[in-house]
Amino acid sequence: MNRSILTGLAIVALGQAQPPAAAPPSAKPFPLQGILPKAETGALDYLKEHPTYDGRGITVAIFDTGVDPGAPGLQETSDGRPKIVDVVDGSGSGDVDTSAEREAKDGTLTGLTGRTLKLSGDWQNPGGKWRVGIKAAYELFPGSLVSRLKRERKKEWDKQQRERMAGLQAKLADFDEANSTPKGDKKKERGELQARIDLLEALQKDYDDPGPVYDCVVFNDGKAWRAVVDTDEDGDLTILPLTADF
Repeated sequence: MNRSILTGLAIVALGQAQPPAAAPPSAKPFPLQGILPKAETGALDYLKEHPTYDGRGITVAIFDTGVDPGAPGLQETSDGRPKIVDVVDGSGSGDVDTSAEREAKDGTLTGLTGRTLKLSGDWQNPGGKWRVGIKAAYELFPGSLVSRLKRERKKEWDKQQRERMAGLQAKLADFDEANSTPKGDKKKERGELQARIDLLEALQKDYDDPGPVYDCVVFNDGKAWRAVVDTDEDGDLTILPLTADF
């Protein structure tokens, strides 16, 4: 089998071919079940006359930024093989520097974010070396998604800040009511409460959301390089998928 980025040119353009006796789902009126008007262009009639002319045996390379490897129509060819055989990121947007090395202790290591990362005991790492990296999610997401996430996260930040500020201001009010002329340690105590309020106000003024930041761990299992990304930011890597080259 020839290997390339995508198998089956006609499959991508026309949809998977079906035996003449079976009407494919894509035969339903456009655009309810198909992106392309297959019946109107005569593609379905052509496939009925030539059921094997669906791109099998042909490989195609696509250079594009809009291909979704997870799309249902890109999973399997008409003869049951994987439709996508390789994916290469040429943009550099997903590059992660993993030159830093760590040694695990008691099944954990410290990531570049400072989080303690829990490793799975089922992972094979003969060399005992773990490479770590860090990636800001905003560098991967499209601009429209970043803007929406920032708005949503800002709402949650503002809510938490209001609750903290209200709590500190209530404590300060209670303190002033009980201590009209604080001296010594009491004066220091009031100063601490006021400093906390001032700090919250400064943080609110200088608010800047870096977004989700993921720890990345890469290691060699003796046969291939494996990687895991802490996409939920909780440090537990054991419940996350272990990946390799596509």
